[in-house]
Amino acid sequence: MSINTVWSIDVGKSSLKAIKIHREQSSLEIIAVDKIDFEATDSGIDSMGQAKNAMRTFAARNTIDCPVAVVHPSRSAFSRFINLPPVDSKELDKMIEYEAQQQIPFPIDEVIWDYHISEDEGTAAQKEIGIFAVRQEAISDFILDYQEFPLELISVGYIGLLNYVTFDLRPNRPVVVLDMGSDHTDLLIVDGQKFWFRSLPSAGKDFTQALQEKFKLEYSQAEELKTEGGKSEHAAKIFQVVQPLIKDLINEINRSIGFYKSQAGEVKFEDLFLFGNGSKLLGLKNFLQEHLKFRVHVAKGFHRLRVNRDANVALLQRDFPAFASCVGAGIQALGEGDCDVNLLPQEQQEALEFKKKQKTVLIAAASLYLLIGWLYVNFNNKITGAESVLKDTEIAKELGSWERDITRETGQTQEDLRQRQIDLTGPVEARLAAYDAWITVQDVFSEIDNAATAADGTAISDQDESGQRSSLESEQESVNERKWWLSLVEINRVLVDRNLRVTERDSKNEELLLLPTYQVTLNGIRYRFASMVENTEKTRAEVVQKIHEVLQARYGGEYPLDQIQLEISDESPPTIFTQSSTLGNKPRGGKKEDRVTDQGTLFEFTVSWLQPLPEFPAEPGTDDDE
Repeated sequence: MSINTVWSIDVGKSSLKAIKIHREQSSLEIIAVDKIDFEATDSGIDSMGQAKNAMRTFAARNTIDCPVAVVHPSRSAFSRFINLPPVDSKELDKMIEYEAQQQIPFPIDEVIWDYHISEDEGTAAQKEIGIFAVRQEAISDFILDYQEFPLELISVGYIGLLNYVTFDLRPNRPVVVLDMGSDHTDLLIVDGQKFWFRSLPSAGKDFTQALQEKFKLEYSQAEELKTEGGKSEHAAKIFQVVQPLIKDLINEINRSIGFYKSQAGEVKFEDLFLFGNGSKLLGLKNFLQEHLKFRVHVAKGFHRLRVNRDANVALLQRDFPAFASCVGAGIQALGEGDCDVNLLPQEQQEALEFKKKQKTVLIAAASLYLLIGWLYVNFNNKITGAESVLKDTEIAKELGSWERDITRETGQTQEDLRQRQIDLTGPVEARLAAYDAWITVQDVFSEIDNAATAADGTAISDQDESGQRSSLESEQESVNERKWWLSLVEINRVLVDRNLRVTERDSKNEELLLLPTYQVTLNGIRYRFASMVENTEKTRAEVVQKIHEVLQARYGGEYPLDQIQLEISDESPPTIFTQSSTLGNKPRGGKKEDRVTDQGTLFEFTVSWLQPLPEFPAEPGTDDDE
């Protein structure tokens, strides 16, 4: 049974957007609009707290009397596009499941995934498959924030954006769509029946932070300057600060379009549509238009959707570009979206379908009983005939079969659903422990004295070439001696025994007590001219000691230093050589000779520790009081 009204909610890093949409046949009308702003912060925990407060405010001032669709952040989602040959539907499902297991970079039982099929118009009957996945832990945490709402759909930011574009804009030629949020930017290419996504590294907060640092402002003041700077007398200075970041954004857009063309063939793009609060950035539209040679459009209103006069029209007009993904998720929930990917866990989708079927049966049963009662009151002498008619049409028999099916399904699945719900939500503490480990890594490397910039590559003149080269080499050497590279971070859930050794379950020794924890492993590279002994001591002082200080502070000064393991690679350290025309000789004859400069040696190190240290119960026969 389809739904006719839905609340669609999109919670970002700085605001909550909500739209209530009603469907009347094929016409969609927005009947309510809400937006709750909160200050974006660099702290993930603070942002989560503010987002939850915004959710409570939204629930308090709105009536949630219909199903709810929510938008999951694109930055946490995985997408991959593949082409498959024409096969029957059963074989296609098997092929897609096999490809999903190969393409998704996590065990398939640890993710929630779905797919969308597009017909490739360029090849006969070839199908393009979009596979989308999110870690099960991320979905579980996400659902907890909406546990009071009747969830119908979990969409992804760029899928909501796609459904809005194809339903409301209905482009008749290939277009590029850019949705610039506070924390991430989604790039969408719509090419007929085909589409392609990519999350770009540039985001609204990068522009805000640049203005904050340049003009020494509070974050909220910099955010206001970013969107309202065009009205300021210092507009030119403001644009000068953000211009390098816009150039980086343009490079990412060109790189993405180039990659898509390499996969899809030559495609001509002439239009780019801007969405998200980032689209308000001073000078962005004109700069994109000038350097991309596209027509750039900033959407200001709907084409096919109607807006009820009782909705908050002024709010929608003021912040229209920020609502695109939110509106698209609502369009999808009402069955009008081109892409129907739903990352709501399968067991919850089945439970929703079961409730809908149960509701249909109950309505049918109530209608039948009312009919029988009406017949009894009004046609008492014809009851026998009515029962005969019902038996002949087998309505009563079918109804009884439905009731038995419901009873049987209820008995078989109720306990299973409860258990699946427990498995889905999982132990929150375990997930928070993994997150806590990431925070530890972040804290450690924020404490390390690292080189922020490289040497200035100024061209060497003919007059004092050796002196300037010596100065540059000395400066480069000084910078390099302060560099640390973090090449890999791994956080794995492991089992440890009483001696805090990582081990595995042993079926031969079932009495062995194992407790789960997380093993954090950092692989890094150090660049120095000193001896390996000095490098090792430097690593202990600047990395291991920092890790120990962070863990001591986190666990109340009870984390032993010997639990932090340091390993230094005993292989011969590689030597770095850099060929630099800047440092090269340039004789008066006009020829330039590049000079190969020895830039020193590298050594590799690995640091690992357990977090948190598990607490084992006392062994039998010991006295805890002693």
